[in-house]
Amino acid sequence: MGQAIEVEHLTKSYGDVTAVDDISFTVEEGAVFAFLGPNGAGKTTTVEIIEMIRSADSGTIRVLGSDITRQPAAIKENIGVLPQEFQSFERLTVRETITYFARLYRRHADVDRIIDLMDLRHKENDLYRTLSGGLKQRVGVGIALVNDPDIVFLDEPTTGLDPKARRDVWNAIAGLREEGKTVFLTTHYMEEAEYLADHIAIIHRGR
Repeated sequence: MGQAIEVEHLTKSYGDVTAVDDISFTVEEGAVFAFLGPNGAGKTTTVEIIEMIRSADSGTIRVLGSDITRQPAAIKENIGVLPQEFQSFERLTVRETITYFARLYRRHADVDRIIDLMDLRHKENDLYRTLSGGLKQRVGVGIALVNDPDIVFLDEPTTGLDPKARRDVWNAIAGLREEGKTVFLTTHYMEEAEYLADHIAIIHRGR
């Protein structure tokens, strides 16, 4: 297996506060990688830099072998993102929601395949706003797959969910591994990291 993500000496500060302090790590292709740490540890900042939402102060990041500063458009075509706070269109059904996001990409996955992978067939015609928290998160994970990405970023996907809903999302993430996707999971739940991840990195106070 090659390296899906390579991070070297990444640093990011906001004024006098160093959010990410000279960290380095790698993520193997096809693995579930858990980025574990408490709130405010620097997890989301790190992920947003890798996703090219924020810029770093220093350091090098390669995604699928390419430097993110040199080929950002090509890299974005091959990553899928579930942000920490995901919102959909309240008046659309599950199928309509996934279809809408799929059509934003030139290359997109089959909507029916996503619905089945996320175990949403029995809810595909229900309005998104009527779903439970766990089902909404599964729709969100499905939307992160609409461009058939090689790497999927999931930022704290089970925060605020009850134990059953959390387990349902875990099952969806396990399905991504079976599909051969690389999953970058940020979480502050140790049990979640231990259950899902092939590899775990711990960040605390930016390091």
